[in-house]
Amino acid sequence: MKWYPPSGSDGRCGLPGGRISRAKASGRVPPAVIANRRSSAATDRPLWFSTAAPGPLLAPLRGQSETDVLVIGGGIAGATTALHLAERGVEVTLVEGDQPGGGATGQSGGLVAPDYIRHSPNTICDTLGAEAGARLTRMIGDSAGFVFDLIDKHGIDCDPRQDGFYTPAHTGVMAKNQRAHADQWRALGYDVEFVEAAASERLFGSQRYSGALRFAAGGSLNPLGYVRGIVRAALDGGARVFADSRVISLQRRGGTWVCRTREGTIRSRRLVLAANGGNAALHPAMARTSLPLHVVQFATAPLSPQERMATLPEGGAFTDKRPYLFTARTDGLGHLISGYPTTLFVRSERAQCREAERRLRQNFAALPEPEISHLWRGLAWVNTSLLPEVYDLGDEAIAIQACNGRGIATNTALGAEVAEMLATGDREVLS
Repeated sequence: MKWYPPSGSDGRCGLPGGRISRAKASGRVPPAVIANRRSSAATDRPLWFSTAAPGPLLAPLRGQSETDVLVIGGGIAGATTALHLAERGVEVTLVEGDQPGGGATGQSGGLVAPDYIRHSPNTICDTLGAEAGARLTRMIGDSAGFVFDLIDKHGIDCDPRQDGFYTPAHTGVMAKNQRAHADQWRALGYDVEFVEAAASERLFGSQRYSGALRFAAGGSLNPLGYVRGIVRAALDGGARVFADSRVISLQRRGGTWVCRTREGTIRSRRLVLAANGGNAALHPAMARTSLPLHVVQFATAPLSPQERMATLPEGGAFTDKRPYLFTARTDGLGHLISGYPTTLFVRSERAQCREAERRLRQNFAALPEPEISHLWRGLAWVNTSLLPEVYDLGDEAIAIQACNGRGIATNTALGAEVAEMLATGDREVLS
């Protein structure tokens, strides 16, 4: 994780005069509605909106109010930060422009991945230094277990499946590197192993890989149900949470942050920006810190028992590391959920559905005629380091940014660490 010190900002946010016009507090880009050419069951929302447990009823911010810490953004990063602040007795208010999970969280594939995208424990220490590298590796390595412990602690109904997370190797060179990575993780005490090619073929129902790195603590969940459960726990702990409260201006006035929505104004001593890509509209220092990655996510109709045994017979979730990556997991209802990167304008909706079917056939011989029931466009935010980043914006404001497609596990752990820093004042937590 990179910790960015203050950049000398004058504390004003957004447009000249410190005002933000129509800033999107959630960083939400409405998902494209992609009709399945073969199935009348295709919906205009991600699968999770059909299967997640209901969330708490939340009102918009209205009138005038004050708080110690204001969190902007109701995804996993913001909700987890609010939860842990509330548990520590800190007065905290969360403001979300949509409903919790209405942005990248609810559009994701729901994978719980306690690993790096590009790095290994050793290369992180080489890059960040031994102490900072070891701290970040502990946070990443513990992140999946932390997710499932949090689910157990608060009784969150989100179809949690701690049955392993895999990163398959598509070349012999990558398989060799992953064997070394497994050794590095095991040396630190984590249950990580390299699965050889024959075993990976059985686990994935695919002959395309030369083995895989397996993180036993990882898995998958319903991301919308998860964030709704975190918000409910935060409310139970004493946090205030407001939905449908898009930020329209954010200013620093006389040592206080002043946040205006359409119907209300809230003043805070401290500020956490957790709006993903929307952070750029909330503070000038966040401009050009990340880039959007458009992803098509899709789900099949529930598989038959025979199909399930031939695809992911032992469960688990995986994301390979091809440039044109492929992911797969199942849920408790038998849907096979997958995704691939795309661009916003290149493919027609019909072509995206055909591509989803082609990729399933290519990877799973047991699915010669896959039936796509849900197909939607999601949005991840990435940076050049492919590491989570925290920015010190000065004036008692920080921003959580760019978890690079690993947001469920990483943001859960990062929210707890940000809360610890705010509650204790110990900035070494994020060094």
